[in-house]
Amino acid sequence: MPTQRPAASTTRWPVTLVRLLAHLPLPLLYLLADGLFTLLYDIARYQRQLVLDNLRASFPGRSDAAVRRLARSAYRNALHVLFETIAALHMDRDQLLRRVSIENPEELEQYLRRGRSVLAVAAHHGNWEWLQLACAARFDHPIDALYKPIDHAGLDALLRRLRSRFGTRLVPVGEVLKALLQRRGGARIIALVADQGPRPDEDKVWHSFLGRDTAFFAGTERIARIARAPLVFVHMQRLARGRYRIRFETLAASPSELPEGELMARYVRTVEQQVLASPQDWLWVYKRWKYGRAAAAC
Repeated sequence: MPTQRPAASTTRWPVTLVRLLAHLPLPLLYLLADGLFTLLYDIARYQRQLVLDNLRASFPGRSDAAVRRLARSAYRNALHVLFETIAALHMDRDQLLRRVSIENPEELEQYLRRGRSVLAVAAHHGNWEWLQLACAARFDHPIDALYKPIDHAGLDALLRRLRSRFGTRLVPVGEVLKALLQRRGGARIIALVADQGPRPDEDKVWHSFLGRDTAFFAGTERIARIARAPLVFVHMQRLARGRYRIRFETLAASPSELPEGELMARYVRTVEQQVLASPQDWLWVYKRWKYGRAAAAC
C-alpha cells in the first residue's frame, strides 16, 4: 500500500521565527547555533543516539571515543548549515560568492557552451543550500533544481523563495519528466541532491554504501539518460566556518554509452568517497537506513 503523506502544517510561528533570525548577522547566528547545540545534544540529547548509531555502523573500526568526537562535530556542523541557510535569505550575490568559491567552473561550461544540458548531482555534504545558490549566482545558464515539498506549508514557501533567489527554477520531483520535455530546447543545469532515501513505496535501486545495503532513488540515472546529459558530481568542501569550495567532476560525459546501472553506481561510489574523506560534513542527523531490502519488497 502506498504511504499516505501527512497534511502540510500551517502553524505560523516557525516562519515568523526564521524571518526574524534571517535579519541577524551571521556571527550572531553561529553563537545561537552553538547554544542550540548544547541544549539539543548535551542536555536534551535530541537525535544524539541516532547520530551515534549511524556512525558506529558506518565506521566499525573506530574507537568509541573517536565516534563520539565525530558525532559532536557532525551535529554542530548540521546546526551551522541550518543557520547559514537562514542567513542566505538576505545574503546578496557578492557575499555568497565570497563565502563559496568555485574551483573549476570550466568543467561545467565545456558542455553548456556546446548546447548540452548537464545533470549536476550533489549530496547532503557541506552546505548544499549554499551550493545551489552559489551556482545560480555564478553561471549564466538557467538552473532547474529538483525538490520535494516539505510538510509545513509556510516553511516550504520560504524554502522555495530562498532556493529561487538567483533565478533557479524549482521543479517538483513528480514533474521532472514533463519539465525535461518542455525545456529540452536550450542548455541548462539540472540540479539534484540524490543521496536521500526513498520511501518504501517509491521506485528505488540498491547499492552498498558505507558498508550497508542502501536504497537510492532510481530517477537519477533515468533523468541523465532521458536528457542525454553529462552526469557531473558537485563536490563541496568546508574550508572553515562559513567558507566552502565547490569542485565539479564529470562522472559520465555520454550516459547512453554506459550499461544500465553504471551511472548510479558511479554516483554512489563518489558520495561514499566524499563522506569517508570528511565524515563530519555529511548529514548524519537523519534516519537514512529506515528499512532493509526485504522490508521494502513486502
